[in-house]
Amino acid sequence: MTSSLECDVLVVGGGAGALTGALTAATLGLDVILAEKTEYLGGTAAYAGAGLWLPLNKVSAAAFADSREEVDAYVAATTDDTGFADLREAYLDAAPEMIDFLLQDRSLDFYWRAFPDYYPDAPGYKPQGRAIFPKPLPAFALSGVMRMIRPELPLIRGGHKIGKTVEGGRVLLGRLIQACMRAGVRIELESPLLELETREGTVVGARLGGRDGDMRVRARAGVLLAAGGFDHDIEMRKREGHPVEPGWQMGAPGSTGEVLAEARRIGAGAELLHEAWWTPAFHTPLGPSFRVRERGHPGSIVVNQDGRRFCNESLPYDRIGRAFRAGVLDGTLTLPAWFIVDQSYVDRYGLNGAPPRAPVPEEWLAGGFAYREDTLEKLASSLGIPADNFVETVERFNKFAETGVDEEFGRGDNAFDAFFGDPDVYPNPALSPLEKGPFYALPMVLSDLGTKGGLRADPHARVLDESGEPITGLYAAGNIMASWTGSCYPGPGAPIGSSMVFGYLAARHMVNRMAA
Repeated sequence: MTSSLECDVLVVGGGAGALTGALTAATLGLDVILAEKTEYLGGTAAYAGAGLWLPLNKVSAAAFADSREEVDAYVAATTDDTGFADLREAYLDAAPEMIDFLLQDRSLDFYWRAFPDYYPDAPGYKPQGRAIFPKPLPAFALSGVMRMIRPELPLIRGGHKIGKTVEGGRVLLGRLIQACMRAGVRIELESPLLELETREGTVVGARLGGRDGDMRVRARAGVLLAAGGFDHDIEMRKREGHPVEPGWQMGAPGSTGEVLAEARRIGAGAELLHEAWWTPAFHTPLGPSFRVRERGHPGSIVVNQDGRRFCNESLPYDRIGRAFRAGVLDGTLTLPAWFIVDQSYVDRYGLNGAPPRAPVPEEWLAGGFAYREDTLEKLASSLGIPADNFVETVERFNKFAETGVDEEFGRGDNAFDAFFGDPDVYPNPALSPLEKGPFYALPMVLSDLGTKGGLRADPHARVLDESGEPITGLYAAGNIMASWTGSCYPGPGAPIGSSMVFGYLAARHMVNRMAA
């Protein structure tokens, strides 16, 4: 049985961009339905720390001086010709405006903390970072909506976090869901998009699946697609040149690309389909493990199948992820790569999220998810890499640690590397020798936080057709949209920040369309 519904705005997706678009439209007086394919809201943002890279916002303005000239210089230097200048300008114009809009709801609150931008050599770089974060809340403050949010990824030692405080992506999502409910947004879970409906080239609604049968939704102002990318469509990813394998992805399981395919079916154009928000990840029994700080701690290196270093290990995760990707594509890197530390590192920092001095689980060692040997030579043998090369690599790195200068890749010679290093280590906070056995190796694969190529949109978030003309009534935000950043990842929170800003812009345009 098929039911019929009407609204002003239909939002397809349930992540931060979808919720921001829904909240904006509803707050400004439109009737909104939000349809999420899975049983949970949140998308990949539910797994995130939920930094939002939003230059010149009022929250960070109290912490450090910044200017549009500096932001423009930084973004122009880092996004190169793979980004979209029109979207970049729209994003930078709207980012502070969006935060001001959200802060009108007193339940939505953010704070600034230092987390550097990702290109320390670029003009306009800010070592303090331009990201803001949602303020943590006691769990009881979100008790009515927690069951609606996608559970966190399993921790390395199994299970999910259970605590009295909610933070990161889950607190951002919880507050957005609560605000949407107060604004009257109708939320439909387990309601996948089946078909976009058009009339004379205009998108007028959609057909959705549902627990009680299909629903035909007429949307008077438009349809916002914010359903994530094609993270888990491995066949499509390989076709577009992504060197990935099943199980390496960290995007939400609902990001399977069928909404993107449906938009392209009705003529939408797409770009940057070879792109993703790349990162290396530890290969564990529970899937890929995303760790921001481990590579930056001194006393660690990453080597390839030849036992050689191939990059600055302290690079921001997207930049080192691109080094992994480039190596795989040109044949110089065979995955897994190997993250190497000694006992001193384990004692001081812990390994892969474990506390300092915690033993490596025996099941990891037995299953090939970690290796431990008394000598470098034995470790090389266990990994199947050339022992002579490997020992020479470690000895050379140890000399760099002694002098404080990484003569191969410059690790530790910039503010970003120093931020994630150890201030108690001298002369270079990112370099310590690997000397104390036993020695450890963890396999690393190429993962990502989602694809970032998709529908080409204009500065109002209107989806463009293959000739570059707007498709009336169709909008996009988030990873389903070709990112304004191109091949760049300018700073922490660029994916979620972008999703929210373009969700906001889409809603504002639909409000104006209804008023016309």
